[in-house]
Amino acid sequence: MASARIRTAIAVALAWLAGPAAAEPAAQPVRLKVQSGFTLSVPVLGEMVQHFADTVGGRDDLAVRLYDAGKLAPPLQIFDAVAAGKLEAGFAWPGYWMGKLPATTVFAAVPFGPGPDEFLAWIHHGGGLELWRALYEPHGVVPVPCGVLPPEASGWFASPIERVADLKGLKIRYAGLGGKVLEKLGASITMLAAGDLFLALERGVLDATEYSMPSVDRALGFHRIVKHYYFPGWHQPASMMELLVNADDWEALGEARRRHVETVCQANTLWTLGRGVALQGEALAFFREQGVRIHTWPPELMRRFREAAAEVMQEAAAADPAFAEAWASLRAFREKTGPWSAIAVPR
Repeated sequence: MASARIRTAIAVALAWLAGPAAAEPAAQPVRLKVQSGFTLSVPVLGEMVQHFADTVGGRDDLAVRLYDAGKLAPPLQIFDAVAAGKLEAGFAWPGYWMGKLPATTVFAAVPFGPGPDEFLAWIHHGGGLELWRALYEPHGVVPVPCGVLPPEASGWFASPIERVADLKGLKIRYAGLGGKVLEKLGASITMLAAGDLFLALERGVLDATEYSMPSVDRALGFHRIVKHYYFPGWHQPASMMELLVNADDWEALGEARRRHVETVCQANTLWTLGRGVALQGEALAFFREQGVRIHTWPPELMRRFREAAAEVMQEAAAADPAFAEAWASLRAFREKTGPWSAIAVPR
């Protein structure tokens, strides 16, 4: 009996001397099931999700079981599936949930809004993340910023768009707040997932579409049907991406693994931005070889887009308190950083 007590005392003392990590039992390995909102084979978007999953595996006690888009839930229903506990986690663009939570668009992309650097500054250092998490909390979902994209293209059109009248009745897929802007100018807006767009263009269900950057659009094959490609992407100067995790599953990860996931997502954001910039020149050269006409919007149309965007933001803020709070926070942050932005970069 005495010798057992002595052995126990020695073991406790050795554990104390070795530090807290040795005194605590090893954490049980966890595999987090994540469904992508983007086809994994698509450049940048799919690569971003795969890179996140591969990098998470740097810990022995955490891995990701990654599912391709649509395997467990339709891409546009990932938020609801995570909230209901049918999915542990998803990886997508928060603007997809604007029908359920209008304020998500402020954390996704804002027409004529911040570029990637300013967007990240607001999210991580200007109170954006706190508002984002408060928005999701009643639904039992935790968002983790996990990627940011450079500006998108402004869309593919069967015919040139030279005046506002050319938008009247145009059947176009446009996501987020940009779609609201074009709707205000007379276009007919449809929201479809990426996998449905080529067929919709081919069959005439759509007259035009936007989706992403040139390298992504190339993979989706829009240039095989329509030949007029517009820039700049005023509707999405930057696009924030999210890992969204069921709150119970997030809590079950434990503090160390949660910190690891957040750190990996910060690294993934840097990787995604660099990858997004690196591939676009080659994609544009390819389109020119395929006879695609690359346009920039006429100044008058850009003016009308900007005016309509201001109206859309004002109306959305008046209709939804959470949107108003997030939009006020982002505007105040941009006003604060504006004097720096005005003089910091050669123009």
